Formats: sequence, C-alpha cells, structure tokens
Amino acid sequence: MLFHNVVKMVEVRWCEKHGPFRGDKCPICGDEGTFLLNDWELVALSRMLTGILRHFPEKFGVRLDEHGWANLFDIVKGIKRRHRRFRWLKVKHIEAIVLTDDKGRYQLDLENKRIRATYGHSIKVDLSDLPTEGVPDILYYPTTEEELEFIQEMGLKPGDRKWVHLSKSYEDAYIAGRHRVEDPIILEIDAKGAIENGYQIYVSSPKVFISNEVPPQFIKIAEKREVELPPEELEKIEEEKRRREKKLERERERMKRFGEESEEEKD
Repeated sequence: MLFHNVVKMVEVRWCEKHGPFRGDKCPICGDEGTFLLNDWELVALSRMLTGILRHFPEKFGVRLDEHGWANLFDIVKGIKRRHRRFRWLKVKHIEAIVLTDDKGRYQLDLENKRIRATYGHSIKVDLSDLPTEGVPDILYYPTTEEELEFIQEMGLKPGDRKWVHLSKSYEDAYIAGRHRVEDPIILEIDAKGAIENGYQIYVSSPKVFISNEVPPQFIKIAEKREVELPPEELEKIEEEKRRREKKLERERERMKRFGEESEEEKD
C-alpha cells in the first residue's frame, strides 16, 4: 500500500518576525513569509546533513571534532562541491532545516557557526558532554524476536550505531521499530534504576536518550499497546522498504553477474 497521495508537500519558509518555519504560514503570526526550500530540497539536504554528521563526513570534505561538531561553512562548501545543483546553498538554509526539525536531531551553536548530530552515529564521537538531567524514570526500546533472547541475557549494547538509543514513549519506540520490522517488540527500560546503579543516560533530544549500555536487570518486555501511525510516517516506512528491496535486488544482480563470470573463467 502506498501513501503518496496523502502526504502533504512541505516547504521551509522564513518569517521576518519569528524566523524559519515549515508549512504555508508562520505558526505564530500567520504570515506567509518568504520561500527558502521546497519539499524535495528539504528532504535531499536533510539526508545529506545527517549523512555528514552521523556517517561519512569525509565524503564531503568535512571534519568533525571529537564531540561531533562540524563547521557550518564547511558543510555548505562540501555539499556545493559534491552536488552542483545546490550551488545556491547558504548557511541560512542549513540553519533553517535544523531550527525547524521536530525530532531534535541536531545541536546548533550559532555563535561559533557549528553544528552536530546528537544521536544516530555510526562513527565514533564522544557525546558524554550531553546533559544527564531530566531523564524519565521509564524509557523504551524496540527489538525483534531474533534479538530478544540475547538482550534478555546480555542487556542492550551498541550495534551498528555507536550508542544505545532509547525512546521517551512506547509510541516513539514502536515507530522507530517499524522502520526495521513489521511487528516490533517493545522493551521497557528502568532508566531510574540504571542511573542509580551508576549507568549514564544522556538526553539527546526531547524524545531520544542514549547510553553506552543497559544491563538486563533493568529491562523487561512492555505490555503491548495499539499504536496508530500517522500517514507521513507510514510513507517513510514504505519508502525505506522500497530502498531496501532495490538494494537487495542490486546485490542479487551483482552476485548473479559474479557467478556468470566465474563460470566463463572455468570454461
């Protein structure tokens, strides 16, 4: 099932009084503002920004410091050099994306013109300078049937990403899990107990918390709840599924060609 027809195209615009916003009108004063980015540009630049700050800064000639900070001008220069269609890009466009990001994925230092991602890294960065106050007593984590037994025995440890990522609510964890599997199992994390026993949990965003590990004694399966996904989230899930299928198909084709070449060499 596809959801292209129900997802509204969103622009990023600028209000002279209240700064950047997403949508048709400023949510504070109702002014239409001036145009900054269309929907396609927003999605493309957001993906590049998360890629630079979380996974492959070197591809864009950007250097992260030990805490994951990057210079905003270097990011703009790297994107313009790698993708000429964005030759008009300025720092204000990156700032607008970050300031209107409802997931709180970034931290922006306007005074020093630098930015970093606060979670989701597959490269090593030290995020131990993030705040530790205000962590809820209970957090949540999505998993699968295949991973459950290991987690119950060994606890939560970083995998592809360098930190364990925990969600503020059952619903948030379920949505995160749906991006991986059709029916995720949601774990309830005794964050208060873990912290009291010396395990650090950091506040990465209003809805995401990270830790180096969570031992099994602070983990249990949460009581199952019904969660209704918003249409835009369903579209994202479907899009990711299509990308995975295309990637798998390309890999199959590559293996098929490799097999055919190997048979020809034998002949």
